[in-house]
Amino acid sequence: MAYLPAPPPLRGVVALAPIADLTAARALRVCSDAVDQLLGDRLAARLPLADPAALLPTGVPTILVQGGTDADVPPQVADSFAAAGAIAGEPPRVVRIAAVGHFPLIDPATAAARTVADEIARTAARPSPS
Repeated sequence: MAYLPAPPPLRGVVALAPIADLTAARALRVCSDAVDQLLGDRLAARLPLADPAALLPTGVPTILVQGGTDADVPPQVADSFAAAGAIAGEPPRVVRIAAVGHFPLIDPATAAARTVADEIARTAARPSPS
């Protein structure tokens, strides 16, 4: 199913430890049942419209940067999104940083944040979409 007639003019998306597969996150009870809190009492109706993994392909290159020891959003969520992307013909690139949890990705004093900056620079350097 196409949601837009053409992908938006983006060079790509760099997502940091995202809850990119709501169904997987829900099964893992990520962030104290954040998916249930987000979608509320109409979860069944909203889930297929809100779950990034269910909305693939998007036509936008996606990079997931994930800490290998993230307990807040476990790596299994990124893996599930990557599997959905592969099935949709649009596999994301997953950058797994060993021995890193959830928050070092946004701490500018960490090596993990340097990895994030490098991924953003690599994405920004791509040719503009037509």
